[in-house]
Amino acid sequence: MRDRDLYAQILGIVHPRKVTDVQLDLPGQEVTVFVDWDTHAPLCCPACKAGAPGYDFRSRRWRHLDTCQYKTFLEAKVPRVNCAEHGVQQISVPWAEPNSRFTGLMEAIAIDWLKEASISAVSRQLRLTWDELDGIRTRAVERGLARRQLEAPQRMGVDETSFQKRHEYVTIVIDLDGPTVLHVADDRKAESLTSFYDQLTPEQIEAIAVVAMDMHGPYIKATRESLPDAERKIAFDKFHVAKQLGDAVDKVRRAEHRALIAKDISTLKGTNHLWLQHPDSMDEAMWDSTFQILRNANLQTSRA
Repeated sequence: MRDRDLYAQILGIVHPRKVTDVQLDLPGQEVTVFVDWDTHAPLCCPACKAGAPGYDFRSRRWRHLDTCQYKTFLEAKVPRVNCAEHGVQQISVPWAEPNSRFTGLMEAIAIDWLKEASISAVSRQLRLTWDELDGIRTRAVERGLARRQLEAPQRMGVDETSFQKRHEYVTIVIDLDGPTVLHVADDRKAESLTSFYDQLTPEQIEAIAVVAMDMHGPYIKATRESLPDAERKIAFDKFHVAKQLGDAVDKVRRAEHRALIAKDISTLKGTNHLWLQHPDSMDEAMWDSTFQILRNANLQTSRA
């Protein structure tokens, strides 16, 4: 089998396209497969699928899967048509998405690798730049979002995360039963979360039973304004609840300690970490000889 026939078979090139040449660049370690178009074949507009006259040809180049150790490129003269309704349009090709410089198979292997490793690692292995891989990933996310139908969860979680320096934040909504990311929005304002609720139907809003979040004021505000009976549906995460309780105990201890020191009583001296420590991390001696005595003492901190 000749090299042109081989690449036509493995690339799925059929009429009105044909492989016209295969060039091997040994010093550059590249293979370039040239594809041409039958100029007598009928053309149609990619937007409306109606027949349209040819306008001109544009040369395009795509990176394909490697041939052994050689980078492989697909180069083709792609026709443009002059549609009466949509004007000049470039014919789509079956091996790549519009505006992509990679074949679909190349993008698929890159996406599979990105599921397993970082962009930097995949960049080294596939000999692609960081920006090229980011473009492949962005297109994959856009395809997934276009296919997905938004379903409101019964139990959802809301949180913010920093993704750049200088405290650049995004708001993330997840389905706690999935877990599936449902929504990502810029910033951590009330509007960031409201933009998710606004996408839901009244029936979907009513079906939400629990919204887990930290005690971030804008998220509380957005949920109160968007969900009926929101006070019963908001569940603050345990870490922030425990922090609030610990801060309250510490505030009482500090005030009481100042009052006792003024009377030359040092009962609470050096005990600040003891009150904030989790009981499970205390050994038996610390619990019995120190904490139990303080907790049972006639102190405001003990009652707190």
